[in-house]
Amino acid sequence: MMLDPLGWFAAIPELALTGAANAHFIRDIGTAYLASAAGLALAAWRPTGSVGALLVTTIFMAGHAVGHLVDIAEGCAAAPGGTPADWLGVILPGTVTAGLCGWSFRFRRA
Repeated sequence: MMLDPLGWFAAIPELALTGAANAHFIRDIGTAYLASAAGLALAAWRPTGSVGALLVTTIFMAGHAVGHLVDIAEGCAAAPGGTPADWLGVILPGTVTAGLCGWSFRFRRA
């Protein structure tokens, strides 16, 4: 996404259903995913001291997933019922991240 946004867009055929590629926007989203990956890595490395990083990561990942679910529910997604990219690339990771964040609160020190 970051190095070749138009090539990345072309490599996922159902993305063309969402409209024309916008290299700047694709890089913006790539940056958000990169920051989320850093937050997840920090949370894995220092689980008791990085609840904030995990929470910020969850806000993006779960928020992005909710946005896709709303699009699907309103019938304005790229395809009826969503695409595999919606479910496997956005909704599943957002759900897993939210679950991990919620689960991590069990281990938070008071």
